Amino acid sequence: MKKQLIYIVDDNSDYLYLVQYVFSEFLPQYELSVFPNGEVMLNTLTLEIEHPVLVLLDLHMPVMGGQQTLKRLKERLDWKPIPVVMITSGASDQEIQACYEAGANSCLAKPSTINAMQMLFEQVCSYWVNTNGPIHT
Repeated sequence: MKKQLIYIVDDNSDYLYLVQYVFSEFLPQYELSVFPNGEVMLNTLTLEIEHPVLVLLDLHMPVMGGQQTLKRLKERLDWKPIPVVMITSGASDQEIQACYEAGANSCLAKPSTINAMQMLFEQVCSYWVNTNGPIHT
């Protein structure tokens, strides 16, 4: 069975390393494509043949922040139905509201431990990919 693809967009290389570790150890049924910022991810969209089943997007990044990336993603009809979960280490109520208005499916606190990462990503994938994902007939 082919692994389901998830995009992770975050500028923190240490965090990305931990995310990749958690997925490889606890969620091996998913394949990850990792991007250091929104601009790099958006530049690859025309090159990618397979769309991800989920995008995990950091809110605060240099070059192109998460909210701007989200708006650009949701402008594309072929990407509009793909769930985007914003992950942030801190955000104001206004920033969170703006993310929802731009099309975010959820805004969550960035986990700080391996155990918290495992639990969060298992829950997020269970809901957004398995429970709320596309209907297969």
